Amino acid sequence: MLLQLRLKGGGMASWIKLICVLIISSCSVSNAGFLKKSQPLNITDEIKNSQYAMQYIEVDNEFEEIFLLSDVRNNTQTWFKGRDLFIIVNQGKITKTMGLNNDFEILSYSGFSSFNDSQAIINFKNPKSGYMDIYFSYRLVKEGKMKKIINEEEFDYKLVEETFFVPLIRWEGKNYYWIDSDNDIWMSKQTIDPFGKKARITVLKKNSD
Repeated sequence: MLLQLRLKGGGMASWIKLICVLIISSCSVSNAGFLKKSQPLNITDEIKNSQYAMQYIEVDNEFEEIFLLSDVRNNTQTWFKGRDLFIIVNQGKITKTMGLNNDFEILSYSGFSSFNDSQAIINFKNPKSGYMDIYFSYRLVKEGKMKKIINEEEFDYKLVEETFFVPLIRWEGKNYYWIDSDNDIWMSKQTIDPFGKKARITVLKKNSD
């Protein structure tokens, strides 16, 4: 079933300007720059001994913070920092933000467990974009070994590449997810707006269901 595109309000004028900017500048992010490692995280004894699920989340030019888990519903987890910053994650992907400079929401995201192509809708808050179709496809990039941040335990991982495309504003890009043999995602790097802003999530302690 095709998802219906609903465009409301005068916010689309701003997005038409954005389309022009994207076309003229051909904004594309190289994989090399996107996969650049962040600065090492200082793991304190308090973090190591904590009983709570934690993720280290970075968003370009906005914050680098440890988030705690506040709610779990089916495949969706809500992570928070303070009273006004929330990141909602569905199967490792950021599907909603509250408290960023340009919050957004993705509806009907189905994930990549089956590696099937899929379709969802995305909506930006500032400026308001209205609901836009977004398309996803997936491929396995490579396999290898990596270590958990807290205890340096080594495990096998698969690196999954998610390619996305929003036809209305000609926005496309790629996201990356590092998953273990239990399909738990330990790290991800995602582009979260048409200007190339990136979010990086590193799991410190996963949720124990």
